[in-house]
Order: sequence, then structure tokens, then C-alpha cells
Amino acid sequence: MVHKRGYMQIMRTIALLSIFSQFSYPTPLREQFKHAGYVELRYGQHGVATFDALYTYFDEFIAFAHANPAWAHILYRAKERFIRSSERSYYATDFFGFYDESTIEGRNQVSFYYATHFHAFVCSHYPESKTVPEIVRFFQACFEIQKSCTDIFAQVATELGIDTIFSCAHGQPPILLKVVKYFPSYRATRPHYDGTAFSLFLDSTDNQALLLSAYKVSFAVDDFYCPTRIFSREQKQNSILLIPGSLLTDFAIYPTPHIVVHSGSTRYATIAFAMRPEYISQKNELSSLPNFKD
Repeated sequence: MVHKRGYMQIMRTIALLSIFSQFSYPTPLREQFKHAGYVELRYGQHGVATFDALYTYFDEFIAFAHANPAWAHILYRAKERFIRSSERSYYATDFFGFYDESTIEGRNQVSFYYATHFHAFVCSHYPESKTVPEIVRFFQACFEIQKSCTDIFAQVATELGIDTIFSCAHGQPPILLKVVKYFPSYRATRPHYDGTAFSLFLDSTDNQALLLSAYKVSFAVDDFYCPTRIFSREQKQNSILLIPGSLLTDFAIYPTPHIVVHSGSTRYATIAFAMRPEYISQKNELSSLPNFKD
């Protein structure tokens, strides 16, 4: 007879094998990052309906924050307090909460960086937030999506032989979930590296806007391209892209630069970032990135 704990472990293993059977590449993961800069996975846990609902909740959250400046201030204060708390060091970043750059020329976006500890902090220190439907629905939607990424990141680290990077008292990778809304006037001029261990592009309403390149000694604009997707954005599956960030250079794994280019329409995206717990970023000399001009 299999105990409940053993049964859950077996089911978790089966789920992980199902995820990573989708790699289907003849070369190791490390080599795929080196030569292509990314790996595509088929994501069966959440389909397009889940993300469309998330973006609806995000729009409601944005509208609520704009209509209620006092609440926007509370959320800002919560972020500032959380950054000064001991739990912040688990994520080794200061990016949390709501960023409204909708009126900043060129930026023209609104984003939210969700983390389970930040969620708990807001509910604990500002219990009135639990009575605001726009906050509750959005946070819960983020929670459900974020928790599905834990095993993916853990398995990636194991595949690469660097699973110790996530060793910590919490026993799992610190994950940030970024939900972003780009307005038609959004316009980026230069690619960037993510300050993460791994970035997982979970969903986008316009995949063609994302361009990337494998790491090189030097870059030109023509090096950046839109990856061909094998899997489609369907109801019960989704194409996700996994790339390394800049926190793995001590393992000779270099980050994949990328850029979201101007599309002339409103678009949404969801990205999960795996951080390194208690990590103090080192200054690394990475290759310079080209300037994109229309």
C-alpha cells in the first residue's frame, strides 16, 4: 500500500516527466541555451482561458487603483515596507508590487510583480485588502499560476546540475510573477538581460513582439529574432519559453538578451522569474546590446 505522501511524490514525478518530455531536443539543455538561447515547452497546467481571465482581473485592478488613489498609496507603502523586511532577502530583489508607467513616454506600460510572501505581507499588514474584490481576484489568479512554476524551475536546475542554487530554508525557488500590460505607444529601444536565474515566458497575447538572441561576444540588431513556436496558444495548452538570466554566470551559463518591440496595439504578457535566495548579485561584464531604431 502506498502512503499518501508517497503517492503525491509519485504523481509529482510523473508530472515532471510529462513536462520535460516536451524538450525533445537531441542536445543537453545547457547546449540549447548556448546555441539557441531558449527552450520551448508545452505548458498544460493553464491554457489561454486562465491567462485571459488574469488579464481581465488585471484591468479591473488597474482601474481600481486609478479610481482610488488612497489604495494605490497603500499598495506603494506595502511594497516599501516589504522591501525593508527580512523576507525580501529571500528574493534578492526590490521589484515587488504595482508599477504604473502608463504615462511615461516610451515606457507606456503597467506591470505588477507578484510574490507569495508579498501577497501574505499585504494581507497581514493591511487586512482591509481582503475585502477589496479587485485585489482579491487578481492576487488569487497570480497565486494559482505562480505555484505551477515551482517544479519546472526545480527540474531545470536539476537538469543543469545546479540544483543547489535554490537551497534555502523555504525549500523551493523564490519566484516572482510579472503581469504586464503594454499600451500601443510602448516603444523599447534596447534589449536587456533579466537579473534572474531563469525567466519563463508563460503567455503573451502577441508572441511576435518578443525577439531574442543566444548570448554572443558582440551583438547586432539582426541577431535578434522571434522564436518559432511548435506549440500553439490554445485552450488546454500553451507554448512557453525558458531562458537563462544573468545570475548564473558563475556556472558558465550566460543570459539570453531579449526585447519586446513596438506592435502598435495593446498587449499583455505573463512571465515567471526564478531568483536565487539570499543572493548578492555580482558585477559581471556582459556583452553590450545594440540600439533598436525604427
